[in-house]
Amino acid sequence: MPQYRSSALGRLGRTEEAEAEARRAYKTEQGRRWYKQNPHGADAVAAATKAADAARESTAEYLLATRLEQLRGRAAARTEAAVPAPWTAGCPSSPPARWAATRPGR
Repeated sequence: MPQYRSSALGRLGRTEEAEAEARRAYKTEQGRRWYKQNPHGADAVAAATKAADAARESTAEYLLATRLEQLRGRAAARTEAAVPAPWTAGCPSSPPARWAATRPGR
C-alpha cells in the first residue's frame, strides 16, 4: 500500500495542476521582500525551490484525496443501487417448502 500511494503521489505531482501550483509558489517565494534585492541568489533560489516542492507535494496529496473520495462515492452508489434479493420467496433452485415438509426424516 505505501508503494502504491507513493507511486500515485509521484504521478499526481507531475500533473498540470501540481506544476502550476509549484510555479506560483516559486514566484511567490522569490518575490518576498527579503529576496527583493537578489531574487536569483542562492538563498532565494533554494527557498523558492523548497516552496515549489512543498506546493507540488501538497497539491498531489489533495488530488489523491479527491480521487479516492470520488471512488468511494462511486462504490457506495453501486452498493446502494444493488437491489437485494427477495428472500421471502426462497431460493429458486430449492424444492418447494411443502415438498421439504413431507420428506421422511424431517
